[in-house]
Amino acid sequence: MFAFGAALAYAFADMGARYGVQHAHPFVGSTISRIVSLSSLCALLFMMGAKFPPLGWHYFWVALGGACTPGLFAVLFMFGISKIGVSRAAPIKGSSPIFASTLAVIFLGEQPEWYHMAGVLLVVSGIAVISSGGTGGKWRRIHVLWPIAAAVVAGMGAVFWRMGLPLFPDAIAGAAVGMGAALSIVAVCAFLFVRDQFREGVRAGWKPFAFMGVAAAFGSFFYANALQIGEVYRMTALIQTSPLITVLFALILLRRAENITWRVPAGAMLTVSGAILVNLRIG
Repeated sequence: MFAFGAALAYAFADMGARYGVQHAHPFVGSTISRIVSLSSLCALLFMMGAKFPPLGWHYFWVALGGACTPGLFAVLFMFGISKIGVSRAAPIKGSSPIFASTLAVIFLGEQPEWYHMAGVLLVVSGIAVISSGGTGGKWRRIHVLWPIAAAVVAGMGAVFWRMGLPLFPDAIAGAAVGMGAALSIVAVCAFLFVRDQFREGVRAGWKPFAFMGVAAAFGSFFYANALQIGEVYRMTALIQTSPLITVLFALILLRRAENITWRVPAGAMLTVSGAILVNLRIG
């Protein structure tokens, strides 16, 4: 349920990003949304009376996880949205379980069955469907590398989160630490590369990015709780059902703007089918 909660929250965040990148650079949008997310998590942290554990390596792993996801992930994913649209970028970044599962087997000793790994492969197979067919000159296939890069970073981040979160008595405390690291990463990127665009970007895009930030805060809360108690290969596949929700939103709100064909919902359905297979328990 935590994983599905994260999926729903991230779908709302995806739509906020889609509207935001029309008005501001992804670095600016990532910084705005991370500020709002961290503020929201701190408010939840205070209301819940959550406690932080003693200092240790678990802080490093959670901070590194946050720097990857949602830090670098958000920037790469928003570049993908700006290039190929949210209806395509969201299912493609849904390939992150293939990377997360591989790293979890290598570094965490997780032991998925063959049908679990088949489900992971099914999740990523939607990429070929979504990116096939004519582009109509609206986008270039090379631009799918942006959401694929986001998927790789998300897979790495999931493993780092899993390495540190079990030692946090309250998952929201870990979420706040990770979000603080994410804010540091995107703020430095914004300062180095687009500081001259920051003021105008805030003025033009703060509303959708603030919405994205609130949604992402809840997503991070659910995400941290899911990875605190669940295996990476299971939780990442469930969380990546979010593209199906995003595609449904896009079909309703953005069908003409993004030139959505049958390949997009078909690819998203492959993602969800894979997530179901990953969570089967036989025997």
